[in-house]
Amino acid sequence: MSNPHRFYIQTFGCQMNVADSQRMAALLERAGHEPADSLEEADLVLLNTCSVREKPEIKVYGRLGELRKLKQRNPDMLLGVCGCQAQREGEEILRRAPYVDLVLGTAQVGNIAELTEQVRSTGQSIVALEMPERGTPAWLSPQPNMTRDLAELVPDISPAPQGQLKAFIPIILGCDFGCTFCIVPSTRGPERSRPVAEILGEARALAQTGTKEIMLLGQTVDAYKAHYYADDAEGSRVYALADLIWLLNDIDGLERIRFTSPHPVYMTSELLRAIAAAPKACEWIHLPLQSGSNQVLKRMARRYTRERYLELVQEIRETIPGVAITTDLIVGFPEETREQFEETLSLVEQVRFDGAYTFLYSPRPGTPAYGWNDPVPREQKTAWLNELIETQNGIARDINDACVGETVEVLVEGPSLHGEGRYTGYTRTQKTVHFQGHPSLVGELVEVRVTGGAQWGYHAETVNPLPPDELAVTASSTADRTELVVLGDGFG
Repeated sequence: MSNPHRFYIQTFGCQMNVADSQRMAALLERAGHEPADSLEEADLVLLNTCSVREKPEIKVYGRLGELRKLKQRNPDMLLGVCGCQAQREGEEILRRAPYVDLVLGTAQVGNIAELTEQVRSTGQSIVALEMPERGTPAWLSPQPNMTRDLAELVPDISPAPQGQLKAFIPIILGCDFGCTFCIVPSTRGPERSRPVAEILGEARALAQTGTKEIMLLGQTVDAYKAHYYADDAEGSRVYALADLIWLLNDIDGLERIRFTSPHPVYMTSELLRAIAAAPKACEWIHLPLQSGSNQVLKRMARRYTRERYLELVQEIRETIPGVAITTDLIVGFPEETREQFEETLSLVEQVRFDGAYTFLYSPRPGTPAYGWNDPVPREQKTAWLNELIETQNGIARDINDACVGETVEVLVEGPSLHGEGRYTGYTRTQKTVHFQGHPSLVGELVEVRVTGGAQWGYHAETVNPLPPDELAVTASSTADRTELVVLGDGFG
């Protein structure tokens, strides 16, 4: 019997890309391939790419140049470019890097094993970019990390590897908004929601194998809508994200439910009430703002105003006690003035976000704003960005400093890089915590007392430390997690 092919996946960009990479890995394993520990051991290398900003695309071409040398040493190695950059550029990738064997669009993830085999058998490069039509259900089975052995154990449901504490579950693909700065509608296609039963099946399987926290994913995750027939109902009805949270809340083994990224337009009172009332729904909302200026928001086609956003923030805080709110912000949109930037700055100071992802505007070919008049020099935009970052970092530190003395729940993920014997995890409000601990706490929900604040979260101490004779307990299998290599930054 010949040796199995071995694959290696590198992921650029957002959580959705990470989920896609996990799905491709699962499909390749089910087809008989094995994951490689390094590039040098692989005969299939896939770059799963991002197009939200220019920087990740530049990184991909730099990486392709490096991989060309590796392929020259190993002619049997196949090289594939997947994801949003593949969808956007298509044949252009082959023109710039003719040694690439496969260009796989975002909606073709499910065909990775068959297309790879076709390239091997024909020796011809393939470009696969077909996108489903609007309204097509987003069937994503088999689920991430469904190996052949697990497939036999749990048919048609694909759990993560034993002991993966946290997992992504895509629930809706694509976006119908068409914000003028955003490439996602072109690279991910129209909104398509996954069937409710498929999502619940994936979540149950994850819980059975040790997953305690799930993150529901979508470019507009709160736009989720799908028909579902419940056992206690006479017929099907349309289920929204709020309904899905309640269904997931009933799954044994799951401890935490999060979602990202919502759009303010779809953030309903019903959804907020579900987050507040469902015990497993975490008190954290990532609510992209992009700009605090009504004029800029209008040019961005965001469909809400500064005033509406502030009303929504107020409702979130009144409905969900102790909630943490984070956001996305773009600086230097075409024709943005200093006065308009200051409106963003003032809104940040008014809302007092717990955290923010801040970016310089990156022109994206194929978006409505590409080529718009942009008279502000990049150096000026960079200065504005630094001013915004300094302001937000100060707010985050103040918020976290004010929590000293409070007791918070942490899902312990593993050893911390902040000192020997220290461990790290996240609170329900998505704050990083570092504290003195021991291996037996990995994978557990523990209470810690905040001893110090920082921009990123807290330093803390355990409230109920184990007695000395239990400190020797070895880490459970939750410490052994399979991870894909993630390069790049940002969200899709």
